Amino acid sequence: MFRHLALIAFFIGMIAVGLAAFRNNVIYDKPVAAADQNPSWTQLASEAAKRWVEKKVRPPAAPPSDKRFLPLHPYEMVYTALGVVALGAGAFSWSQKRHIRLSGAAAALGIVAVAWEWALIGVLIAMVLLLIANLNPS
Repeated sequence: MFRHLALIAFFIGMIAVGLAAFRNNVIYDKPVAAADQNPSWTQLASEAAKRWVEKKVRPPAAPPSDKRFLPLHPYEMVYTALGVVALGAGAFSWSQKRHIRLSGAAAALGIVAVAWEWALIGVLIAMVLLLIANLNPS
């Protein structure tokens, strides 16, 4: 029944890491296109009137509160859940002694997907240390 669990967990881990890698492109808003570079006089006058009314007539509005009730964005929840599934399935497959190397790789990919930002920081630190070690002239 669990013969190919390590392979399935590895592919789930790869999907989770792929989703984690591109999270900034999905979660954050795209930049808004620049407004008209040469606005007409009527547009300038209406914008000035709106600003004057907001400043003089309307009371200052309270800053908008964060309407997000979840601690994570749903996209982050998806790749975190996939990473946990890959980690659990890889660990279970490893405990069953099925494709031990592939099971370990699946578990490692699950950990990387769950802790994506920290994994990137660790890789960058390792690269800097490797670069410093190779700069030694002797």
